[in-house]
Amino acid sequence: MKFGDKLIELRKKNGYSQEELAEKLGVSRQSVSKWESNNTYPETDKIIQIANLFDCSMDDLINDKITDVESSLRKNKNNFNNVWDSLLEFITNTVNMFSKMKFSDGLRCIIEMIILGLLLGLFGKVICGVPSSVISNIFRFLGSSKMNLIREVLNSILSLVWFIIAIIILIYTFKIRYLNYYVEEKVEPKIEKIKDKEKQNENVEKDEKVKNEKIIVRDEKPFEFLGVLSKIAIIFIKFIVFWILVGTIFTTISLVVSAVIAISHVAVNIIFLWITLLLIAAIIVLIQFIILLISFIFNKKFNLLPNLIIFISCIVVIGFSIGMLALSIKNIEVVEDNSLFNLETKEIKLKYKDNLVIDSNGLGLSNKYKYIIDNSVEENQIIVSRELDSRYFKLTKHNTTMDNMPVIMIEEEEKNNFKVYYELFINNLKENKLYTFESYGNDPLVIKANENTISKLIENQKKLYLVEEKVKDGEIDITVHQDKVYFEYGLEGEYNAIDDTIKYNVDNYSCKKTIEATEYGERIIYACDSNDVSME
Repeated sequence: MKFGDKLIELRKKNGYSQEELAEKLGVSRQSVSKWESNNTYPETDKIIQIANLFDCSMDDLINDKITDVESSLRKNKNNFNNVWDSLLEFITNTVNMFSKMKFSDGLRCIIEMIILGLLLGLFGKVICGVPSSVISNIFRFLGSSKMNLIREVLNSILSLVWFIIAIIILIYTFKIRYLNYYVEEKVEPKIEKIKDKEKQNENVEKDEKVKNEKIIVRDEKPFEFLGVLSKIAIIFIKFIVFWILVGTIFTTISLVVSAVIAISHVAVNIIFLWITLLLIAAIIVLIQFIILLISFIFNKKFNLLPNLIIFISCIVVIGFSIGMLALSIKNIEVVEDNSLFNLETKEIKLKYKDNLVIDSNGLGLSNKYKYIIDNSVEENQIIVSRELDSRYFKLTKHNTTMDNMPVIMIEEEEKNNFKVYYELFINNLKENKLYTFESYGNDPLVIKANENTISKLIENQKKLYLVEEKVKDGEIDITVHQDKVYFEYGLEGEYNAIDDTIKYNVDNYSCKKTIEATEYGERIIYACDSNDVSME
């Protein structure tokens, strides 16, 4: 089958008219007509364009012995041997190239490829690490262990995909930089045959110049095995892009909900107007990104210019909104005012037992304690009190142990009363003010008991902490500064603060005790380690 007949078959099979094919090749319709009538032959560069357009080889077009182009293409696509042959061809050409190269050129080639490989490896660390962390966070609700497993699996998949992509980049770079310049021209006889027939064309002088020049055909058809690797890489990339798309959709939905909430509060303060504009612009940008991802996944066309104009406009709006939002926030007056709290005294009654320590590290509580001696309180009875706003907080207790001593932990827990906080916040913004309560929580925890019980409680507390003590008019103010006992290398056992003893859980293990003088008393330091290691 002649070239013109093959061209007609390929053109009709792909649904092109002569005008459309001519437009894609950058020639006139008359030229295509002459090619199909076998009156003239296209130039060499046009043959290469036609082969790339119809995904066939130059041999399929030029060789008159091939009578069925479609079956030849199908055979080439479905024959796995072509992949193996292309790999062997690549290896053969590489060996031949290095055998012809100077030693200095070969060394330069190897060094360039090593440097490129290292750069791709470093870049791959970022490419693989960031998406796997972002995607795995979507599954945070499954728990940390499963989320970490998902992160490891995704990181492994991304690493494999990036390894394939890096190999493809290295091979293509190697071909473009070196291999194509050393490959022997195997199609030269066929090209010369075409040149003779092109003498019938009106461009004879141009063809004669081309005939006398060395022609290097670049990538007549990419190596088959590179195509297989590329398809595998694209599949994995689309898989990752799909999950990025899912995360982007959820983010967009969240921003839409936030924008609706912000719009409903525009009348409260102008801040919400700028927040609304910011969110709307961000939503439009994310929608564009979603369209781009969908276009990539389903191989659809993405109109770059109009979307670029929209993107730039949204960036301008985002910048303007951030600027106006900053100015609006600057105009808000920050006021410290605890009068908004409706404080009332809340009490918890406790029963003293041996070595009891009352501690407090909950929300809003300081490290200060006020012990009030009240001998009217029954023996071993303790009243712990705290002033708080019951709309926001509640006073709670729970039992625990610390260094073998019983501890009652007093905590001021925050109530999850969203409505109260929301009303307070909105009322503040209406006045263009923001109230802070920095001094709240600095008041000491009040502990009332008779003198004997107070004495025991303070003595027990000093076994755990270094404290500053001030006595005035039947009240004792205690400020806790730091732990009394410190283990320098960690403890493989249990420490008993009651009698300052250690019970070891590991054989050949001990702790060396030293005393350090501080402003608030003596601090005990234990250096603990195996007896086989020097403690000095």
